[in-house]
Amino acid sequence: MITLNVQVGRNLCFVWIFICFGSFILFRNRTNLPEEQTVSDRPSQQPISTESLILKTPYQTLSSIPLQWKPGESPRTTIAESSVPGFTLFHNLYVFNHTFYVVTSTPELVPSRGRIISNGIDSWNKRNGKLPTEKDLAIISPEEADDIFGRSANTLGGVSFLQTDGPELLHHSRWYNFFVEIFALWQWRCYTSPDFDEFLGGQTRELPTRYIFPRVTQAQWKDGRGMNTWIMEAILGPVAIRFQDDWNIRMKQGDVLMLEHAAIGDLTAKRRDLEDALYRKPGFPFPLRIRTGWWESIRDRVLSHTPRSPLMVPSNDQDNGYTVTYISRQSTGRRLRQRDHSRLVDALRSLCDVHGYHLQVLNTDKMTLVEQIMAISRTTVLISVHGNDLAGQLWVRPTQRSTIIEIFSPGGFIYDYEYCSRALGHKYYGIWMDRFFTTSDLPPVSIPNGFHSHDIPVNAETITSIIYHRLSM
Repeated sequence: MITLNVQVGRNLCFVWIFICFGSFILFRNRTNLPEEQTVSDRPSQQPISTESLILKTPYQTLSSIPLQWKPGESPRTTIAESSVPGFTLFHNLYVFNHTFYVVTSTPELVPSRGRIISNGIDSWNKRNGKLPTEKDLAIISPEEADDIFGRSANTLGGVSFLQTDGPELLHHSRWYNFFVEIFALWQWRCYTSPDFDEFLGGQTRELPTRYIFPRVTQAQWKDGRGMNTWIMEAILGPVAIRFQDDWNIRMKQGDVLMLEHAAIGDLTAKRRDLEDALYRKPGFPFPLRIRTGWWESIRDRVLSHTPRSPLMVPSNDQDNGYTVTYISRQSTGRRLRQRDHSRLVDALRSLCDVHGYHLQVLNTDKMTLVEQIMAISRTTVLISVHGNDLAGQLWVRPTQRSTIIEIFSPGGFIYDYEYCSRALGHKYYGIWMDRFFTTSDLPPVSIPNGFHSHDIPVNAETITSIIYHRLSM
């Protein structure tokens, strides 16, 4: 009996090893597409609210309104309890001589400065760098407010968005850094969270009356293509954005400002949180509940700003009107091997001709911003080598078939556009030559030699197989 049990145990062990090894080989070499994920296969998602977002036009008066109060009766500052590191909502936030002031009788309830703001100098990767001081954010009593402010202030009504990082984080040639990572995926997703409904009086969200960048100039903030400027003006209007030069002039006047409603975003404060690195990983929850359709109102607002709005075009998911968009990077540094690019274009044309899909092959370097946004907004499947063009998925409407295909140099991967597609509700595929991975089986982050190569290989049939699979469901 003992001998039999040992033999059975050995047999079971060999079977288990064979199954594990076979599964590993299947994953590393798969070229056939799997069935769509079941519920148990999908990465866990943050709980969402099904209550629709109601967008309110911004408060129209940009000028300040004088305010005076009796001794000890200065309007108190209140802070939303749901605020998280790097995003804090206030009512009645004061500013004087470049310092933000919280006026309160309960200072123990105020989050630590390092969770709210940075000093504008130390970058996020200097985790042990100098923390903000009272010069950046001061917490004072009503009596101290009387002494410092002289029992008067100029009120800025409406909602003020502030991004208080310095130029090290906001000065970048890619619009991904500000508009996608900071505004869309962080500030706006936080601002629309149902966790702030009680503080803001329901699911209505007022568009910001102004967006203030007190520590960067317009030249430092503006990206090479001008996307930041055009899109933010489409959302807020051209007179609502203020930069360091404007802010310095206002501060030199010696005015005390009281921001009626303020949202301070600070990427350094967000990244100082040890768990921030995990926010992008599938299965790790966003720090706030996410509202259904959180991005829809902004996308529609930008699209309606174009001369010929794609909002008037029927959905591309009706009557088999699917559009496949390949953004070529052959005129940039990081690009496909030329023969693989040619084969991919030929394969896409053949696929679309056979199945009646619409094909767009775009070179965004030769297109206006409006042309880029309009073309991408009609897209069902978006394909490109890893790069800034994939941020255009912000204008793709999420549907059952909306798909983002990102081509990497084999072995390379970073979360940027996978995280974006997951947040927006698109299906994601990463490509290594003739292999692919999805959100459920992402490889570790890696930037190997050749990540920025101008000779990246790709197998066209792998991509066309994915497209056919997605559009024939």
